[in-house]
Amino acid sequence: MEKYYEVGKEYLRHHAAPSFAAAAALLILSPLVVGIRNLDAVQSARVLETFVALIGILLFVPIFLPEQDRALRDVVSARYIRMEKVYSVRAALALAGTMLYLLLYMLAMQSGDCRMEFGRFYLGTLCEMAAFGGLGVLSYALCDNLVAGYMIPLFYVIAAMGGGEKYLGKFYPFQMIGDYSSKYWLGAAGVLCLAAGILLRGRKR
Repeated sequence: MEKYYEVGKEYLRHHAAPSFAAAAALLILSPLVVGIRNLDAVQSARVLETFVALIGILLFVPIFLPEQDRALRDVVSARYIRMEKVYSVRAALALAGTMLYLLLYMLAMQSGDCRMEFGRFYLGTLCEMAAFGGLGVLSYALCDNLVAGYMIPLFYVIAAMGGGEKYLGKFYPFQMIGDYSSKYWLGAAGVLCLAAGILLRGRKR
């Protein structure tokens, strides 16, 4: 157990800061782009689904990035830790980060008199974050390219915004108000994509 603690501490101390800082900056600066005061339920859902959920991409996608450093990859290998477990620890930290950031942001919205069903909106947005992040992780693993890890889920979001409801069905991400069951489909798909990406990348290493 101690070696996994060390893996997590190493990731947070030396590698996670840029992605966590970028996600925090996105949320802190969001009032310049979207309003987060006096919103009704529909407007609150739109902010969470189309803007806040994007931090799932920022936090999950870089979990493979440290191994671009050959020296670090050799150190991890020398400790006889399966890479799948290393990536899983980092993914768990990314999940904890998304959960915390989302909670703080929704509390800020609530303090600004935004209307929402807190638990329902929290879970729905978290499922969407998992879907975006999981798709990015799988894309990175398949293409062995960080840029692809960011761009493919962003393309998915843009396609959905551009009238994708007709074609995406249960995987249309913007149905907080409407067919809420799509959130469960997205969450499940995100977990599967994340697991597949971790296993695939682990075998490559």
